[in-house]
Amino acid sequence: MPILEAQNITKTFDDEHGHKPLTVLDGASVAIDKGSIVTVVGASGCGKSTLLHILGGLDEPDGGTVSWEGRSIYGMRREELAGFRNRQLGFVFQFHHLLPEFTALENIMMPGLIRGDAQQETKEKAEGLLRDFGILERGEHRPAQLSGGEQQRVAMARALLNDPELILADEPTGNLDERNTEILLDFLFNLREERELSILLITHEKNIAERSDLVYKLSHGKLHPL
Repeated sequence: MPILEAQNITKTFDDEHGHKPLTVLDGASVAIDKGSIVTVVGASGCGKSTLLHILGGLDEPDGGTVSWEGRSIYGMRREELAGFRNRQLGFVFQFHHLLPEFTALENIMMPGLIRGDAQQETKEKAEGLLRDFGILERGEHRPAQLSGGEQQRVAMARALLNDPELILADEPTGNLDERNTEILLDFLFNLREERELSILLITHEKNIAERSDLVYKLSHGKLHPL
């Protein structure tokens, strides 16, 4: 059984100028098995980010179902859904969304503190992730003091802190140079081997798609296996 499965997802947005509503997802279906890397490609504006938000419980579909290990996530109460996202999922976006007033270490610690984990234990785990990403010496720096590649590594470490079963990554290398892209991808793909981590990647990068187990193209609101 897939750990996450979406069936016949639909999503339509009203046009702010009063034109015909825009349907971005029209019966999209996808299944993600444990330990698999699934990539979704498609033209800019085709609905890839909307799909990721729906799969991650950040936005409700107009129709269809999203299930985690056979249970509908949109049947959960609001607090339960928030807890599910915190425990089971890790999110990485093209724009890292780090909190500017906190250090890199504190940003990474945040999901564990929200979960209620002990502060010292969470700190040690966050320091371990900084070390794994090769930026331990940058832990006390705030985001504005970090390079773009360092910021994205901090964002990835934050996504991994709670040992999620699934990473949802929306153009995670979109603002990175080739070297930082390879660092980030190598770490992600190694984690898949070490932890049976599942990964859904939204990307335009051909080299990412080539390393994936399954590749889908989102076109006209539907997902087509490539």
